[in-house]
Amino acid sequence: MSNNQQITSGGIPQQSGLDIFSSIINYTGEFLGLGQPLLTSNIDEAVDYATTDANPQLDAVTSSYPSTKNIWYKYHTTSGGESAYTNIQAPSISGSFAHFKGHKSGGKPSFCGIYQQLSGLTVGKTYEIDITNPYQLIEGTITVKTYRKEGDTVFESSSHSFTMPYINGNMCTHFTATTQNDVILIDYTTESTSAVIQHIYAMRLSELQEYLVPIYAQDIFGNDHKVLRLNAGNTISDD
Repeated sequence: MSNNQQITSGGIPQQSGLDIFSSIINYTGEFLGLGQPLLTSNIDEAVDYATTDANPQLDAVTSSYPSTKNIWYKYHTTSGGESAYTNIQAPSISGSFAHFKGHKSGGKPSFCGIYQQLSGLTVGKTYEIDITNPYQLIEGTITVKTYRKEGDTVFESSSHSFTMPYINGNMCTHFTATTQNDVILIDYTTESTSAVIQHIYAMRLSELQEYLVPIYAQDIFGNDHKVLRLNAGNTISDD
């Protein structure tokens, strides 16, 4: 005897695959050292690298590799000679904030930033970097990059830039871990011909977790019922 009924009148599924799930995204853990808040970090004492390279970020991570995990290193561009940059100080702590300085002088930009080697990442997992910047009206560009090291060579894995002013709350972007110890870099540059400062209060790095939960609906009497799908054309045996 064949029975076409997939769900009984009592709402009991008679075959698998009829449950409907909703995806819930949550970000958990803390994978960034000394980021909450930055005023408690080692930025003032961090190893500072000066560069005139055409790719100042990659040069900094390669030439002054952050061999100690979960602490900050920093870099800045310098002028002089054939340099294409304006000399600028590396990031520092002042008051409650990390100061990222910028100045474009004589058509030459400046770059400065901080970076660190992470630990405990899961390859293939998605991570979110959340940056708290309370003074969002100062012009410029904040960029978040990640790097991986293969042998003695450093490669850029991801890059995302935020154009300032940024009025959408905290700055958040995502990357996929390529190693357990990716390097993350945050830097600042500006088109302003006057010296300016970006203030960053805190940074957080969390891992994306996805959970599937069944969907329930409430009837007119206030009773909760699991929502099930109905597959057309399916039959099951009644023996």
